[in-house]
Amino acid sequence: MRRTIPEKGLSREEILQRLRDYTADDLDPYSGRLFTIAFEPGVEELREVAFEAMKMFAFKNMLDFTEFPSAIRMEKDIVDYAVSLMHGDEQTAGTFTFGGTESVFLAVKAARDSFILNRGIVTIPEIVMPITGHPCYDKAAEYLGLRVKRVKVDEEKFTANVDAINEAITENTAMIVGSAPNWPFGTVDPIKDLAEIALDKGIWLHVDACVGGFVLPFMKNLGDKIPDFDFRIDGVSSISLDPHKYAYTPIGASVVLFKKKFYKMFSQFSNIRWPGYPIVNPAVLSSRSEALLASAWATIHFLGQEGYTELAKKIISAREKIVKGFKGLGYELMGEPTVIAAFTADLNVFKLFDEMAKRGWIFLPQKGIEAMGIPPSLHLTVTPIHDKLADQMISDLKDCTEAVKRIPPSEAESLLGIFGVALSLLSPGEMDIATLSKIFKEAEKLLEAQGDKIIQSLGLEKGFPKEMGSIFQLLASIPPEMAELLASYVVIEMYHRGLIEKI
Repeated sequence: MRRTIPEKGLSREEILQRLRDYTADDLDPYSGRLFTIAFEPGVEELREVAFEAMKMFAFKNMLDFTEFPSAIRMEKDIVDYAVSLMHGDEQTAGTFTFGGTESVFLAVKAARDSFILNRGIVTIPEIVMPITGHPCYDKAAEYLGLRVKRVKVDEEKFTANVDAINEAITENTAMIVGSAPNWPFGTVDPIKDLAEIALDKGIWLHVDACVGGFVLPFMKNLGDKIPDFDFRIDGVSSISLDPHKYAYTPIGASVVLFKKKFYKMFSQFSNIRWPGYPIVNPAVLSSRSEALLASAWATIHFLGQEGYTELAKKIISAREKIVKGFKGLGYELMGEPTVIAAFTADLNVFKLFDEMAKRGWIFLPQKGIEAMGIPPSLHLTVTPIHDKLADQMISDLKDCTEAVKRIPPSEAESLLGIFGVALSLLSPGEMDIATLSKIFKEAEKLLEAQGDKIIQSLGLEKGFPKEMGSIFQLLASIPPEMAELLASYVVIEMYHRGLIEKI
């Protein structure tokens, strides 16, 4: 049922109560029980400072920095701090964005434009990267007209396979990507080796330090074994790093750095061809509230280097407890962890995800890629607050592991396996435009006729079910093209239908 704007406005208390009602099913990002995308330092006063800064600047627009020059002052400070952490120099330039994906878009655009201008012809540029690279590069390529070539990783270290990267490079390669660390396993790619290839072949190398940029330098200072990955390595063209991860700022803060100021020219958009005001956009968005910039500035200044060092100590301590606990229960650690650790085992990790969720612990189940020797696994993002909760989590993990071992295979599991095999046979190995067009046309007919039944069969007709493991397992068991179609359809339906309100 479609809603309309209320005829009469609600009172302040009615508004706040309605918002509280809307959060009925939300998990608590401050609890320390999420090992996912909640980067919680456990410092309550920090939130108060960040929220006050947000209120001060919420209605100031970064679009016109001549009208609100405070945006330039705060952005310069944050970019300078990022340059310092990444060992840039006076020629290094950067941009504050609202997320890692936006930073990556700007880096991809800069690499694309530089490549095309140097080639002097229009072609389809390519990005070569490990399979562990974040999907935001595929998203950027889809928006900006590039092609992504993903290659295998080292099956023991779960880092970029340098030889595979080198072999995949062609005359159309515009960018190489390495991560510090990658999201699935928390391992740092051999950036120095990738930089040698980039220098030798004149290719843009982007380092994705969205996760690690604001924390790995502090961990390295504490003696953690972190390989170099920044501008100290000749051949690195750009780096992305997110304050809203391990700088603990409110969500919506990232920085992209360019080795040379002129590289940033390729990332910006300007237009003075229309009759209106002159437009120069350093980022993807035009209108942007200063609130997130100000809250990031406030957070970084509240903690300072001493604060970040103390929080890094807690991460290292929590990680060691977690790794020791998982290994003690027979789980296999995948690669050398940093602030992320991933584990696999000879049991159904999707069921384990559900069992741990029943006890309030939220992990990220990962489907793996059988063809590349990557098994399903559980991903844990480790944050400072986990240091005081790690032992309790491991105790529950022990009980849940034993419980999963006792759960017999279900009929639904067998059906999932059969369904996956059947769809694998139907899905082509190579996806061209004609095949993709046919799949979309058939999918449109199927979803119009059977969409409601699909939603019901997944238990989503009233919102998200408490046990999501079977859905993750389904997505892992079918070909990626089919899984992407299904997932996209489900998300569209969830937003279109809304959720059952608990009010």
